Amino acid sequence: MSAGDAREGIIRGRASRARLGGKLAGLSLPRQIAVIAFWPFLEQLLSFFVTSSDLFIATKIGVDAQDTINISDGMGAVVFLMWFGFVIQGSIMMGATAIVSRMTGARDYSQAQHGLHQAAMLGLLAGIISCGLLFACSGFLVTHVLTMNEAAREYALQYVYVAAFAAPFSGVVFAVNAALRGSGDTRLPFWIMMNVGVLNVIFSVLFVFADAPLGGWRIGGIAAGTVCGYGISMCLLLFIMMRRRKKIFAEHPGLSLEELVREKGEHYAPPLYLSFSHLRPDMGMQKRILKIGLPQAVEVFGMWGIQMFCLSIISELPITGVLGVHNIAVRIESLSFLPGFAIGMAASTLVGQYLGARNALMARITIWKCMRYAIIFMTGLGVLFCIFPSLFMQIFSNGNMTLIDTGIPVLRTMLLVEPFFAACIVMKMSLRGAGDTRRVMFISYGIMGFFRVGCTWAWFKLAPETMTLWGIWMLFAFEMAVQSVILYKIVKGRSWTKLQV
Repeated sequence: MSAGDAREGIIRGRASRARLGGKLAGLSLPRQIAVIAFWPFLEQLLSFFVTSSDLFIATKIGVDAQDTINISDGMGAVVFLMWFGFVIQGSIMMGATAIVSRMTGARDYSQAQHGLHQAAMLGLLAGIISCGLLFACSGFLVTHVLTMNEAAREYALQYVYVAAFAAPFSGVVFAVNAALRGSGDTRLPFWIMMNVGVLNVIFSVLFVFADAPLGGWRIGGIAAGTVCGYGISMCLLLFIMMRRRKKIFAEHPGLSLEELVREKGEHYAPPLYLSFSHLRPDMGMQKRILKIGLPQAVEVFGMWGIQMFCLSIISELPITGVLGVHNIAVRIESLSFLPGFAIGMAASTLVGQYLGARNALMARITIWKCMRYAIIFMTGLGVLFCIFPSLFMQIFSNGNMTLIDTGIPVLRTMLLVEPFFAACIVMKMSLRGAGDTRRVMFISYGIMGFFRVGCTWAWFKLAPETMTLWGIWMLFAFEMAVQSVILYKIVKGRSWTKLQV
C-alpha cells in the first residue's frame, strides 16, 4: 500500500465516523451540496428578477430622458437605504441558520425547534426596528449624505416611506426561512420567496399601470407591491408551519418529539414546525442566536456605512446619472451572486451540520469544494459581462445612451472581481455557519475600511479630476483580492472548527 492510499483510507475513515441524517443521509458531498444549493439558487434567481423588475418598471414610467435618469438615481439610493433598514434582520437570519444547523447535525431536534421559535420572535422584533430606522434616517441620508437633485431625492423617499411597512413581515419570513435552511429544508423557503416575488410584481404592475384610484401610484406603487408580497407570504408561511405539526403527530398522538424520533429510527429527521404554545421568549436561546448574529449585524452595518461613504463620493463625480449607472452595474453584478450565494448557503449549512456531528474534516472539505464550484460559475458570468456589456446595460437603462456608455467600462471590470468575490462569499458564509462571525467582521471592517474609505477619500481629496466610476470599481476589485487571501489563511487553520455555539 502506498502512502497516498493510506492517507486516502484515513480520510475516508474519519469522514465516515459522523454522517448526516434526514434528506442528506447517504449522499456524497457533491450531491449534498447540490441538494441544498438547488432551491436557494432558484430563490436567488427569482429574487434577481423581482428586484430587477422594480428597476425595470421604474425606468419605464419616466416621462422623458431626464426623468428616467432622475428615477434611476433615486432607485440607486433606494438600494442602499433599504439595505440599511434590513441589517438587523440579516443578523437574526445568520444566528438562526447557525444554531439550527448545529442542533440538526447533533440530532438534537427539540433544540432545533426551540431555535426556530425564538428566531421567529426575534425576526418580528427586528422587522419593527427596521421599519422605525427607515422612517427616522432616510430623509437625512438622501439630503445630507448623497448628492442628488430634488426630483431624484423625492423618488427615493416615495419608495422608502411605503416599502418600510414591509419590514415586520419580511423579518418573520427571513428568520423562519433561515432556520429551515439550517435544517436542510431549502424547498419551502424557495416557494415562499417565489410567492413574495410573484405577488410583488403583480401588485406593482397593478398599482402603477392600472387606472386610478387603484393605479397611478408611480414609484409608491412599486413599493406598495413589495409590502403586499411580504405581508401575504408571511401569513402563508405561518399557516404552513402550523399545519406541519398536525401532520407530524397525526399518526402518533401523545408522543413527544424525542419519542417520535426514537420510534422512527436514526435516519429520521423531523421537519421544523411552529406551534403557538412554543412562542414564548427564552432569553437563553435568544442570546445564543444574537451572540452569533449581532457580530454580523455590526459587520454588515459597518459595510453599509462604508458603501454609503463610497456612494457619497460617487454622487459627487461630474458624470450624468452616475448613481443610476452604479446601481445598474451593482444590479447586473448581482446576477453572478445567484450561484455564489446558493453554493455559499450550502457551505454554511453543511459546515454547521458536520461540526454538530463532530466531523471537522468533512466541514473543511466542504468549504474547498464549494469554493471551487462558486469560482467556476461566477467567473463564467464575469466573462459574459465583459464580452456583452452593452446588452446587459440596455436592459436596465431603457435605451438611455448616457447611462449605457458610462456603464460599459464598469461591467468589464467584473471579469477581475468575480473569482475573488466567489471565494470570499463561500469562505465568509462558511465561517459564519461555524459561528466564527467575529473574525469575519474584523476582516471586512479592516480591509474595506482601508480601501473603500481611506484610499477612496485620499484619491478624492488629492486628485479628484482623475477619479472615474471605472477606477473606483477597479479599486474594489483589488480590495476583494486582499480579503480572499486573508480569509484563505483563516480557513486553512482549524481554530474555527472548535468554536462552541
